Amino acid sequence: MKYFLLVVFTALTLSACFTPNGNRVSFSSLNPQTDISPARPAASYEMYSWYNGQDWAYAIFENGVKISSTFQEITQDNNIIVGSRYAQEKLLEMPRGTKVYWNLKRIQGFQMPDQNTVDDIVRSAKKSGVTVEVIAWPN
Repeated sequence: MKYFLLVVFTALTLSACFTPNGNRVSFSSLNPQTDISPARPAASYEMYSWYNGQDWAYAIFENGVKISSTFQEITQDNNIIVGSRYAQEKLLEMPRGTKVYWNLKRIQGFQMPDQNTVDDIVRSAKKSGVTVEVIAWPN
């Protein structure tokens, strides 16, 4: 009886390695880029952008800034990122499920880059499971 169960178990295990058409399934056929891990609840962030005279600069704050914050206070923070590519990289480092509000909050001085740059940043973040929502109120 032991040998019968061993033979059945071995046959079932080997049959799981083949597709219905007889082809062998290999690990290389699986898509390694597919992240099946569930999104973890994460903090929300606010992101601000402005042109500093040479390049686009970004400030990203966990849980936002005080309502009374000024342009000068935000742009002199230690966490300033200069360059759209570096802002994208920072967003890609955030955990899946993170929400980022790209927020101008009617604070005079903040600007948005051109539409292509905005779209690239939002699309890149989305691929890694980070949602960037643009909140840009008119002047």
